[in-house]
Amino acid sequence: MEGQSGIYTEAEERKDFLDSFDLERFWYVIKRSKFWIIGLIFFSTASSYLYVRYTKPVYRSDSIVKLDFQSEANALGITNVINSQERSELPGEIALIKSRLFLSRIVEQSNLSVSYHIYGRYLTDERYKTSPFLVSFKVLNPVIYNRPIDIKITGSDAFTLTYTVNGEENLSTHRFGEEIKTPNVNLLIDKTPYLNQDLIGKRFFFTINSEESLIDYLQRNIQIIPENFDAKTIKISFSDYKAKKARDLVRLIDSLYLIYTREVKNQAIEQKIQFLNSQIEQTEEKLSEFEGYFEDFTIRNRTTDLGEDLNRTLSQLNRIDSQRFIIKTHLSDLEVIKHKVKELGAISIDPISADYLPAPLKNALAEYTEIQQERELKLASYNETSYIIKQLNFQIEKTEIMLEGLMDSYSNVLNKRLDEVDLKRQFFESNLYRLPSMGTQYSKKRRLYHLQEDQLLLLQTSKMELEITRAGTVTKNVVLSPASLPTTPIEPQKLLIMIAGFTAGLILSVIFLFIKYLMHNKISGLRELERIVKVPILGGIPAYRKKLEHTSLVTIKDSSSTISEALRTIRTNMDFIGGGNPSKLLSITSTVSGEGKTFVAVNLGAIIAMTGKKVVVVDIDMRKPKIHIAFGKENKVEGVSMILTSRSTIKKGLVKSSLNNLFFIPSGPTPPNPSELLLQKEFDEFLKNLKKEFDVVILDTPPVGLVTDGRIVMKKSDIQLYIVRADFSKRSFVKVMNDLHFTDQFKNMATILNSIDNTPVYGYGYGYGHGYGYYTEEKSKIKKMASNLRSMFLS
Repeated sequence: MEGQSGIYTEAEERKDFLDSFDLERFWYVIKRSKFWIIGLIFFSTASSYLYVRYTKPVYRSDSIVKLDFQSEANALGITNVINSQERSELPGEIALIKSRLFLSRIVEQSNLSVSYHIYGRYLTDERYKTSPFLVSFKVLNPVIYNRPIDIKITGSDAFTLTYTVNGEENLSTHRFGEEIKTPNVNLLIDKTPYLNQDLIGKRFFFTINSEESLIDYLQRNIQIIPENFDAKTIKISFSDYKAKKARDLVRLIDSLYLIYTREVKNQAIEQKIQFLNSQIEQTEEKLSEFEGYFEDFTIRNRTTDLGEDLNRTLSQLNRIDSQRFIIKTHLSDLEVIKHKVKELGAISIDPISADYLPAPLKNALAEYTEIQQERELKLASYNETSYIIKQLNFQIEKTEIMLEGLMDSYSNVLNKRLDEVDLKRQFFESNLYRLPSMGTQYSKKRRLYHLQEDQLLLLQTSKMELEITRAGTVTKNVVLSPASLPTTPIEPQKLLIMIAGFTAGLILSVIFLFIKYLMHNKISGLRELERIVKVPILGGIPAYRKKLEHTSLVTIKDSSSTISEALRTIRTNMDFIGGGNPSKLLSITSTVSGEGKTFVAVNLGAIIAMTGKKVVVVDIDMRKPKIHIAFGKENKVEGVSMILTSRSTIKKGLVKSSLNNLFFIPSGPTPPNPSELLLQKEFDEFLKNLKKEFDVVILDTPPVGLVTDGRIVMKKSDIQLYIVRADFSKRSFVKVMNDLHFTDQFKNMATILNSIDNTPVYGYGYGYGHGYGYYTEEKSKIKKMASNLRSMFLS
């Protein structure tokens, strides 16, 4: 059940996607974008062609080298080192060939220090071993490296030399074989057998290549891959714009590699051994330093037991802290005495608590207390102004001054003692902090000493293994497949690039189409309108073959045109609206201006009038009147606005057209309050009189999406026609129409699609239900697709 439910859900999702995808709208987008599609495909294909046409072909030459390593170190019983080396031999050899050290040897042996080129119309071409001249040089300034130097051959023996250094152009004329001296380089340019009359007047350039640039060039273009691990073969490839150059460089790499392998391998081992020797020497020196450190530490600290020193330091700190506490207590008591003397005057000191005070200060305090007590006794017998009291006050002040001096002196003494105690405490604290770090450092040095011992043993073992390897390794390499001259370029791959370009164009076109499809928010056809509208569709009116500058009555000029036939279909389908009751009052509106409601009103009126019915078209759009323009008349003053204000009559405002039975009433002057005029009873009377006099009354209303006038008129009409213009009206406009139908209860409302493409689907219309109009046979999907493709490219 779960599986079946999952399958059903996936099927439902596919169905929803297919239902949401509008194939007709997609074909419409394709038709409107056909030139963009062709342009994108053409541009992409043309770009790929131009890339192929103006991209230099790259050639690759290959060779296969077999590596054969034999080792005689097995005879010594050392097998692990050799077997491990053989397993990693191929990657090691590949790294060796691609190394800058080996490639620098290639640069030395190859004749690539100067490269020669000729200017073409769009590209330059290297003249590898076919240059009409040969350059010998001596560089005086490195700035000349990797810089093009132009040569224009002016004769069989003369040429012009041009180059630019530091923004300054240097131009000079010389002869072949002449020594050229410049501040940057000395040159000697000789001609070769490749110089002929056809090359006179041509422009060449040569480049003096630095060693670094040549090594970079080789590294960029060389490729080395293992061909077969079991057979120990590698494939050496080199790519270049010149086939001969690629072949020559591969041959040079092969030959130098066979010579270089043994030399480099031995050199690499020697360098490793030298490195190990230097590391062994450095390790031994570090061990000697550690041994000297341990000896100095023991002599300097006279112990290696730092725990005992730590306990001794802690006991000293405790004793110093006790002394420090006592001194601070004495300072605090002294401050209390000072406060009592200054603030209270009379003091009482506990003899036991003052026992620590010095004798002079203690005596002064006792004397001060006695004088205070004596003064208190005298005040019982004498007043404050008496002589004896004044004398006692004078003695008290004098004693206070002396007492303050003694207390300040003693305070200074206590502060000095406190500073001395703090210095001692700092000293022992530093020892306390230093002792753990000394122990940590000592332990760390001991661990490093053991690590250096282990490293020395490892280095000596590695050195012994390398010496055994050096003594036992022999190389026997051979080139199995020498480099050949390539005839087919590896890139650009013309066919693949052309196919990729064409495919990219198709992909870009599809992406472009889907973006256009997703961004296309306008109604394009009847079938699309059918899916989103909730009211009957009377039919579609094809676009007029000529561009109209303004609304015009076109059915009179050509009554057999497709527009006329479409309007006849709409006229017939209107009979099904309203349950067959005769409809005399029609209102025609739209969402915004420009959707063609006036065009439909006048031309539909003309089609109805051709049946013998008396028709009048009334311009209710008093804000932007257009009916009189369609009939080629002027907007009469006696129009709708004047009739509704009782300043005119229907008879005065009525205008006869060139077609029998077809009349119209213009809007008249624009009133300040069109909506209020339509709400008055005069408007109802006006419509009643029109229905009496005419068989069909067509009301051209303002757009309902802009003003409310249209809704007022629609409520008074028998049939409400809503105009939608193809490729102009947005899909969101349909919501306004649906709201009018359901919210405002316009049950006799129908819609017409105006200005659709002149394709076979334009006449697909509806009756009240789902009847068909102009075309009655439904085409198959294949025929419809073929018809769409044909119309896309023929329209």
